Amino acid sequence: MFPTTLGKLAQIIGGRLLRGNPRTPVKHAVYGQTTRLQPGVVFFVRTNQNAGKQLAALRQKSCTAVVAPPSWQARIPGHHQLIVTPHVYQGLWKLTRWQREQSRAIFIGVTGSAGKTTTKEMIASILMQKYRVLKSYANNNLAQSLPYNLMYLGRQHQAVVLEMGMASLGNIRMQCQYAKPSIGVVTNVGEAHVGSLGNSLANVVRAKQELVDGIRPGGTIIVNADDRGSRMLNLKRFQSRIFNFGIQRPAQFRATHIQYTTGGMRFRVNGVPYEIPTWGEHNVYNALAAIAVARIMKVPTASIQRGLRRFPVPYMRLQRLLGVRNYLLINDAYNANPTAMIAGLRVLKQIGSSRPTVAVLGNMSELGTLSVSGHRKVGQTVAALKPTRLITIGSLATHIATSAADHGYPKNRIASFGSQAQAYQYILQSVPAGAILYFKASHNAHLEKLVKKLRPPKAARMAKQRKIRK
Repeated sequence: MFPTTLGKLAQIIGGRLLRGNPRTPVKHAVYGQTTRLQPGVVFFVRTNQNAGKQLAALRQKSCTAVVAPPSWQARIPGHHQLIVTPHVYQGLWKLTRWQREQSRAIFIGVTGSAGKTTTKEMIASILMQKYRVLKSYANNNLAQSLPYNLMYLGRQHQAVVLEMGMASLGNIRMQCQYAKPSIGVVTNVGEAHVGSLGNSLANVVRAKQELVDGIRPGGTIIVNADDRGSRMLNLKRFQSRIFNFGIQRPAQFRATHIQYTTGGMRFRVNGVPYEIPTWGEHNVYNALAAIAVARIMKVPTASIQRGLRRFPVPYMRLQRLLGVRNYLLINDAYNANPTAMIAGLRVLKQIGSSRPTVAVLGNMSELGTLSVSGHRKVGQTVAALKPTRLITIGSLATHIATSAADHGYPKNRIASFGSQAQAYQYILQSVPAGAILYFKASHNAHLEKLVKKLRPPKAARMAKQRKIRK
């Protein structure tokens, strides 16, 4: 956080310092996170939940000061300095705006229906080769996460990479109003979260348009030339620079010579070779967007190559794990929509040429009225790609199974279950040793629990890993 004092912070948020020394330095601010109570931290109480828990923590721990509404004044333990304000949450956003105004860093916003987190991590890994970078934490990408992310912003940061998701129209617009990005990336525009947007793909386009419209004057927008949804964005009123990336269509940043390797992908862009430590053509698209950002920010070629090779693959995104019976488990179960699930099935096709392959697919949520058609679209892809077996889990996922069968996939290779426990028993009894199993479903399906059950005990797993390294 930018250096400030308790008196200055009270002024910024429109509050009144009721107890304490206005010259007390402030190092950080948190909102309702009692685990982060410590000296140097100003704690904004969260008035809408867990009041008892927060007050209990404040009695036991120390921090620099507490920001609370007047009605909480008598309840805040006396060993804490105290700022009162009638609107704590509004005060937090005022502090967020102030944080942004102090910074001279270049802000980059990344949105899209799929690939946001991976692209954000790729961009940050590359830029870290040249700049001091702040990136949004994990996949905290909604507007309410922005204060949390920007409270880590300091004068040392030269670039800030923010993943911008949305739960409704206006969410990305709000993030742009505070973050004021100079570079915007739209990875793609698809059906993800369409159920939260009136079951309208046009509204998904409108939501992503908010980043295009939120770029600062003189800024840059980077879009996917191959993506049909992205071509629906209105770029005519964008007066500054527009770059595009792709594989199939002409683009300033176009990948060629794409190859799968044992640990990821290899490809070329304008004759320059690159490698990424994760599979899938969809991840090549993500890398192209990151390369475009890096070129705009004048990162040397060798640094781009190094940053991509070393980028941390996000958790549960095509995560490769050892399983029992010498299974290779591909845990891609962080979240799902039809576009992302189809991309994962294509990866399974590419890496499974010499081993049995099994697609373990669960429900995809938040698709609204497109739910049945979205699941059936995946089933059609299963029939076209022909994995060795198809396992579905959940009532919605049965539409994947029926569609696959309708499109010619053999019914005797399909197994549909209502629970993970049933699927677990089936896998152990019917899936041959050495198979590759790909897992994909929406986050609320918690398919990672099934993946965990299929892993060997820790000692055996470590021995296998040592053998592989030798």
